Amino acid sequence: MSTKVQMTKEFLEGVQTLLDALHGHPMDKPMQDLTKALRSELEAKYEALERRQAFTAYKRAQTDREKKRQAYLDQADVHKDWRSQKEIPYSP
Repeated sequence: MSTKVQMTKEFLEGVQTLLDALHGHPMDKPMQDLTKALRSELEAKYEALERRQAFTAYKRAQTDREKKRQAYLDQADVHKDWRSQKEIPYSP
């Protein structure tokens, strides 16, 4: 079951702190697997937050819009061959 839930950045940082505190303690295999899965999901969530922030900065930019667009494309791992040389304006 994959349900999307919105969480605050502070909550994610708290979970990260908790996982860091558990790192030195002995754990059984299922608990190690769970903490590994949680770390993986947290990293994915942080990367998504960073991509979203880069996209928002690009869209709201009054100056250096192209530079911020390129930064967003770099962060989103869009291959160079799939990029236009400059932003293509939207026309409905």
